[in-house]
Amino acid sequence: MFYKVVVLLALSVCTIGKSAHANLLISPTRISFDERQRTAKVTVINTGDKYQTYRVLWSEKQAQPTGGYIQLAEPTNESLSTMARLSPKQMRLAPGEKQTVKIAIRKPKNLVSGEYRSHLLFQALPGENTNKTSSIKVNMIMSYSIPILLRKDMQQPNVVIEQAQLVLNNSNKRPQFLLNINREGKFSSYGKLSAYFVDSNNEQVKIAEIGNLSIYPEVNNAFVTLSLFSDKNLDKTGKVIFKYEGSQEYKDLEFAQYTLPLTSQSLNVLTVNEAK
Repeated sequence: MFYKVVVLLALSVCTIGKSAHANLLISPTRISFDERQRTAKVTVINTGDKYQTYRVLWSEKQAQPTGGYIQLAEPTNESLSTMARLSPKQMRLAPGEKQTVKIAIRKPKNLVSGEYRSHLLFQALPGENTNKTSSIKVNMIMSYSIPILLRKDMQQPNVVIEQAQLVLNNSNKRPQFLLNINREGKFSSYGKLSAYFVDSNNEQVKIAEIGNLSIYPEVNNAFVTLSLFSDKNLDKTGKVIFKYEGSQEYKDLEFAQYTLPLTSQSLNVLTVNEAK
């Protein structure tokens, strides 16, 4: 049975290599160490209009097949944080000021082959409300995290798009695709998932895409929702070709491809559901 779920699986929808969050600009938004690399840097910029203090610490998360994470209380055997050092761990930045956070890796001897991951968490520490007429203190902590990975004896994961289904989004009444993606092996995949419509004249048009899609080792089957671009629709028969292509360390690699025929019957299902 195909699970009908809406998923953004362990991904960031942002400009490549940068992310703005709660008056905080972080670059890059993902780091993957190779076996010989020992250090990396993350640039943090206060994009707000006030001084802000940020705390930098490690966070352990477990990815879920249907998207998002479970927060872990302690590091696991697959955590990177136990072999990493951060500097600095706290910073106070003026508006527009930037700071570099350095990550240093010290691998233990006889490190077992596999992928090690922790998430680098940036917390904007709360400030007190300076309005003397108010007795309420604002103590909301805004935070944002990015994945940091180290791979030992890296191997390409085996990825297969097992199923794709065309359905109607109940909220906006637009077509969308539900995909079941299988991943096997010790290592995660990372890249972009694209959909191309091909008509009877064999003309190909990109109609949907998700960038920065990771499927981590703890996830064997990912259930992903792919929504059409706002200016695209499906109103004629043909076929849709899905491509999951690698990025960064997996550049120029195609993980998987899948073809979904679009028949009059499948398009009629959308029309019937929309009329309900």
